[in-house]
Order: sequence, then C-alpha cells, then structure tokens
Amino acid sequence: MVYENAIEAGNKLIANVGVMKMYGKERTGKLTRLHAEAFKDTTEIIVESGLDWVAGDRIALAPTSFVHDYSEDNFVTAYNNETGVVTLETPLKYHHWGKDISTGEDYNGVDMRGEVILLSRSIIIAGEDIESWGG
Repeated sequence: MVYENAIEAGNKLIANVGVMKMYGKERTGKLTRLHAEAFKDTTEIIVESGLDWVAGDRIALAPTSFVHDYSEDNFVTAYNNETGVVTLETPLKYHHWGKDISTGEDYNGVDMRGEVILLSRSIIIAGEDIESWGG
C-alpha cells in the first residue's frame, strides 16, 4: 500500500490520517507528589496512599533541581496502599525533593514537591506472529 507523498505501508499496520483516540481503564493518582525526599541510588519513594498503582506500572519523576533534565522513569515492583511506599525496579539516578505536606503556603501557592506521574494505561496493541510478520 502506498499513501500520498510516497508513504509506504506494509502488512500489519495502523494507519491514521486524522485523529486517533484510545481510552484505557480509568486510573486514580495519575499525578501525585513526593511525600518525602527521594535520594539518589534508593529504590523506594513515598507518595500519597490510596492509589491503584500495581507492580509493573511505569512512573516518571519530574526534576526538582536546577538541572532541567534530571527527570527519570522507572517501574513499580510494589506499592503499599496504606503507607504510599513505592518500591522501584531500579535505583534512582537523581535526588528528588519531597515533603509530607504541601509547600503552597511557603511559596505563594506553589507546591514545590516533586511530581510523580503514572505513565501506564491499560491499552495494549499486539499483533500475532504469523509467517514471521510479527507485530
């Protein structure tokens, strides 16, 4: 198959020339804040309790230093729903600042605690390996 402007497309493809929307399972706590400092080389962070995070979820930590690219992503191996302790697959590469309460009153309404973002959704696009075409 060949589309306009010579874009080639072969077997097993998703082609979109407009808008594509995909919706997965609704998740709680897509964005939370660090409730304690997370030090470099640690494999545990503390976020709010009561989230629906599970082992295998992918998360990202926003930078909290003056170095703009000190963000990182990691995988959850365990989450304690009562304490908010998250165990990570690999040690953190950078320090991330957090506190158990918002810093909004101290910084003109700005909460300075590090943001932790849930990247996982429940959308999986998988093809079958038929005649070595994969997918």
